[in-house]
Amino acid sequence: MNSFYRLCGGTTFGNAGRDERRTTRLIGFFALSIAVLLSLAGATPTIADEPEEPVSFRADALPAPTATGVAPQAQRAVLRAFTRDHPNIRIERFTMPTIEGGGMDAGPLMAIAAGLPPHAIYVNFRQSATYINRGFLTPLEILLARVQSSNPDVRAVDDDGNWVADPTEEEVAAALSAIRERVADPVWPVIYRQADREGVGDGEHVWALPQNTLVKALLYRRDLFHEAGLDPDQPPRDWDELMAYAQRMRVPERNQYGLMVPGGNIVSYGLYDLLVANGVRAMEQDEEGNWYAAFNTPEAAETIMYAWDLANGSFERDGRTYDSAMLVEPAGAIRGLMWERGQIGMQFAYLDQDLMATINPQLVGLAPVPQAPRGSVGSEINARMLGVFADATPQQQLAIMKYIWFLTSDEAHEIRTRVFVESGYGQFVNPDLLEKFGYDDLLARVPAGWRETFQTAMEHGVPEPYGRNTQHIYRQMSVPINWALREDLGGITREAALSRIQDRLDEAADRVDRHALGEIPEDEMAFRRLLGGAVMVTIFILFAGSLAWVWRSFTKAEVNTGENVPLSRFFWGYVLLAPALTLIIIWDYLPLSGGALLSLFDYELVIDSQFVGVDNFANILFDAQFWSSLGRTFYFVALTIGLGFWPPILLAILLDEVPTETFKYIFRTIFYLPQIVSGVIMIFLWRQLYEPSSSGFLNQIVLSLNILDPVSATLFKWVLLGLWFSLICLLIWLPIRMSEIGKGIKVALWLGGLSLLAVTFYPLLTAYIGPSEVGIEAIVQAGGDPEAYRGFSAVLAALGTLFGRFQLEPLGWIASPEMAMLCAVIPMIWATSGPGCIIYLAAMKTVPRDLYEASAIDGAGVWHRICYITLPRLKFLIVIQFIAAVIGSFKGGTDFILALTGGGPQDATRILSLEIFERTFMDLQFGVGAAMAWFLGGMLIVFTAYQLKMLSRAQWRAAGSKE
Repeated sequence: MNSFYRLCGGTTFGNAGRDERRTTRLIGFFALSIAVLLSLAGATPTIADEPEEPVSFRADALPAPTATGVAPQAQRAVLRAFTRDHPNIRIERFTMPTIEGGGMDAGPLMAIAAGLPPHAIYVNFRQSATYINRGFLTPLEILLARVQSSNPDVRAVDDDGNWVADPTEEEVAAALSAIRERVADPVWPVIYRQADREGVGDGEHVWALPQNTLVKALLYRRDLFHEAGLDPDQPPRDWDELMAYAQRMRVPERNQYGLMVPGGNIVSYGLYDLLVANGVRAMEQDEEGNWYAAFNTPEAAETIMYAWDLANGSFERDGRTYDSAMLVEPAGAIRGLMWERGQIGMQFAYLDQDLMATINPQLVGLAPVPQAPRGSVGSEINARMLGVFADATPQQQLAIMKYIWFLTSDEAHEIRTRVFVESGYGQFVNPDLLEKFGYDDLLARVPAGWRETFQTAMEHGVPEPYGRNTQHIYRQMSVPINWALREDLGGITREAALSRIQDRLDEAADRVDRHALGEIPEDEMAFRRLLGGAVMVTIFILFAGSLAWVWRSFTKAEVNTGENVPLSRFFWGYVLLAPALTLIIIWDYLPLSGGALLSLFDYELVIDSQFVGVDNFANILFDAQFWSSLGRTFYFVALTIGLGFWPPILLAILLDEVPTETFKYIFRTIFYLPQIVSGVIMIFLWRQLYEPSSSGFLNQIVLSLNILDPVSATLFKWVLLGLWFSLICLLIWLPIRMSEIGKGIKVALWLGGLSLLAVTFYPLLTAYIGPSEVGIEAIVQAGGDPEAYRGFSAVLAALGTLFGRFQLEPLGWIASPEMAMLCAVIPMIWATSGPGCIIYLAAMKTVPRDLYEASAIDGAGVWHRICYITLPRLKFLIVIQFIAAVIGSFKGGTDFILALTGGGPQDATRILSLEIFERTFMDLQFGVGAAMAWFLGGMLIVFTAYQLKMLSRAQWRAAGSKE
């Protein structure tokens, strides 16, 4: 009874205040009765403040279980403190495969597309506008107001999962003010803004919250400074000193450079600190709030010219001529390795607001980004930010808000600082945090100048691009920079070079503006829709006609057998086929049908999708990037087929001619091994081989030819030329000798031979035409006659290179737009030739051995056996494989190219399948990606139908069976 009284609010001691206790018990009894009645009626709201049932959510940017560094340890300490205070909230680590070059964006974007997004999502500056405009993020000031409100109704949800009440305007304003106090001034415009798309929020909101701020600074190797005779305590203060220091530290014998920046499609990112310091901005807003490209300024041209001087300019030092004081390296792994080896003197890197840099201050120094010639200073500023995914449940959203708010609190900063100090990293912690949390004794151990470097970077920091459609802004900005770095701008006047760079910048800015704004007049859009509708109808007719053609082919083949076999006879055959048929329907035909519908919508994952009809087809027809990708796809297919189709056949014939069975198995195993090697290892291997510097493996082989004397070099050149022309003659001679092969194969061989012949004489043609405009200006500037570098005199000069020594320079390989596609195809051929030859070897087992024995008796040689027995018997398989290779080449290659070049340099390897992948999963333009895929499918359906028609005429039998 006493327990009941205590439950109702009463007490059990003494007689004093009996009336008061009776009243208290009565009130408690009525309160308990009302609560019971409400719970029975199902009207009790669910309070999400501290839920009785555990709430779990997936959080991005959590440390991996295998990470043992001090920063992951600090993150885990903060996480333990949060879960101790909130035992009912369970946090799961979000994991998703990433793509090289995609940074931290690739994993979340693919997870969002797959319907498994992180609930606490990492928000990149460049991706922030995309996340906001697509409705991925929830306004944080409203969530924080719900968490901090004294009214429990604002944290309650009804049976349908909707909020019961909203916080007041005063509560939201108080939450917004609290958030503002935790955000650095340069970061505030990034997180607090209005969506660029109607229907996504009303007014300005806070969309993400930074855990800590990052700023860029200059890292330099103190040991290399000392070796070069520079004062390690006096880093470069301006661009002139940066140039002089980089040149002083250039040592070609050790492959040592004074400065290094990332290259390839992100070279603009590598140079962005110099651009920002010179007053350049990637994108800005006009008075109406529209974003536009702002990097096409004279200051940008000057910065690029300065980068050209660093990367390509020659200079004198100690009576010797040097070049390339700066290395532009696209591979991140190589950059890190060279920095650790002491082959790089300076590079730009991030400083963290908490743990500024875990470097050895005796070996590495810190300095602000050098001052630009105009006297301006600046550097990139960034932040690690988390947002709340909009599709999370209300309970999850409140839990995530508590989690994010704790991560950005003083308590979390104090925990991280304590872990850093206790782990022996106190001297690397931001001095402001050491002072704030009482570690004054460690301030003297912080290297001199670190605090000033961080404060200077914060004071003059410029946020990374964050406007509308800026997720790929670095790739767009890199196009004119890569062009400039590859041109011979040193041979023309500086004014002419700046003018040409400015023209390229204007072209790139115009492309960005068309992509970012996308405003099309209605009359032009009507014309586009007319063409798009015609294309869509044509694709439908091609698919329907091809299916009908295939159906008739197989039906006719069945009739020609002359048998009417009941279906029951093949009952178990259909049973065996059913699982495979089911999988094909699920994984091929259902997505195909879904893609057809998807191409008619502006599909969104969170907000409502809009039916756009033929607009997606209409827009891709006028998309220059789509057509350029399609053109590069034809080039890719030509290289893949021309270089990769015949090696498996030749390899199979050679392996079949091996005299003993033991050696046959050994060689087959050797050639098949590349297929079982991990793709990551293979790509890393070939990237090492393709290193464009003089120390690269392939470049060392190429440059070794320069040591040959004139006579040996001449003989070697003529031997190579003879082998090349022998291959061309073989491709032209084989169709003449092989009378039994079909006309199609003959034409293909002749086209291959003529193509190689055209490639052979192309340098002579370019020599006759003469140099480019930049080259002509350089010749005139040097006082030469441009006419001497064109016409027949130039052709004779080109032929003269066939005599005498080699004068070879390091090749760019995958860093060269002209060679990148070929370099991407070669590893594919190397990896797939083995499996291909196994197929042909199996087919060669069907060739009766009696034919070979009879031909040997008649005196036939190897060529006769190949031309008149082997190849004619493999003709059907060759044609089938050829069609399959064409289809596979159009559809494949994405994984190799994505890992090897990322589509660069200058989009030289950006084929259509890679374009479709990035438009769909990186830009989340599902409708556009589906339309491109259907366009590609319409091109290939005829090939597929022809292949199936040939298969309908095939007769299958076991190897060794008699005809």
